[in-house]
Amino acid sequence: MRSFLHATLLLLLLFGLSFGAGFGLYEFGARASSLGGAVVAQSYDASSIFYNPAGLAFQKGTQFYGDLTLITASNKWVGPAPIFSDEVFKAENQIHTPFGAYISHSFSEKLAVGLGVTTPFGLGLKWPSDYPGDVVSKDVNLKSFYFSPVVSYRLLKNLGIGAGVDLVYSKVTLERYILFPEDSKPGTNVGNVSLDGNSKLAVGFSASLLYKYDKLSLGFLYRHKVKNEFDGNATFNIKDEYYRDFLTTTAGLVDQKVKTEITYPSFLSVGAHYQIMENMGIEFDYMWYKWDVFKSLVLDFAKTQDVSVEEDYSNSSQFRVGVHYNLTPAIELRGGYIYDQTPQPIGSMSPLLPDATRNDFSLGVGYKTGSMQFDLGYMLVLFDDRGTVVNGEGKSFDGFDGNYTGVANLLFVGYGISF
Repeated sequence: MRSFLHATLLLLLLFGLSFGAGFGLYEFGARASSLGGAVVAQSYDASSIFYNPAGLAFQKGTQFYGDLTLITASNKWVGPAPIFSDEVFKAENQIHTPFGAYISHSFSEKLAVGLGVTTPFGLGLKWPSDYPGDVVSKDVNLKSFYFSPVVSYRLLKNLGIGAGVDLVYSKVTLERYILFPEDSKPGTNVGNVSLDGNSKLAVGFSASLLYKYDKLSLGFLYRHKVKNEFDGNATFNIKDEYYRDFLTTTAGLVDQKVKTEITYPSFLSVGAHYQIMENMGIEFDYMWYKWDVFKSLVLDFAKTQDVSVEEDYSNSSQFRVGVHYNLTPAIELRGGYIYDQTPQPIGSMSPLLPDATRNDFSLGVGYKTGSMQFDLGYMLVLFDDRGTVVNGEGKSFDGFDGNYTGVANLLFVGYGISF
């Protein structure tokens, strides 16, 4: 009994921290996001600090750009029969608000610098009170902040290079119910355990190129992996009627410190933009993420034994395309498509992060007046239906199987100004 509860509660803490490693965002510029993020070969505004710092060398003066993304998602879990009789549970509605803010300055026709602040890992998932998977995850929220100073230099008239540093800080919170197993039934909910962790400041870097020739532009970006080390607190809240028995049975499972580390993957982006007509352009991008750095996680507990859990992520690819059309000199129409391959194996799908391959469709509009620009866009994200039961056999690493579906809606707003 004691060993079972040790495993159950330690896995809770581990999977709470693994959420950030399995969910990233790329929507940090309203114009770029409306184009499906296919902008590595363009240099349009100060959001180049995130998408391709080399583009700053082709801009002039001082640039500011800020954007906010509003995300709502519909996630459903269907419990396989006969245990759950195909019962459907829907995650609670939440609004998440990742953002990007950038400022850049050109010292000359060749040299420019910039600073960007983005939140590439910042979503959450909360299930209803009667959800049977609350012993895996009830409520999770992750926030991360990337502070990215960059420099860009134009080596040739048509060739710019860029480099930057990523200073990364993350915070995670998680709540999960505690199931006390019994011989005659699945178990009794005796309380909950929560984790609150803050990372130390981590450092990464980026390198990029942008080449322009006539109507064709080529772009390249590499962003290196970042390892965040977390110091956390595990807090146990046991119902009064179970407190004495639970404490006696599980000596050692008390409030304590816990440490772990998460490595966010390296990725590279390459793309080509072609100006089809004077008022119309198209770009194709390919992105590759080195997710195989996320094979397992190890937790170091202050008062009980350490634990390691397999995640077994694989490297993955994305294909992006974006089209823009100037309806008038002041109004630009945009559209995009993304095929986003999941790195998550079936075994590590869980109520904490039920990821799947996605097809994304975006559109937007921009308006320029004087030195200012206003951007508005929308993206529909369709997740493939995916489950952890294969040929009648459950494959979930944590033993909680089911089928997952998801749809997300993203609204982008952005504002830019040049001086």
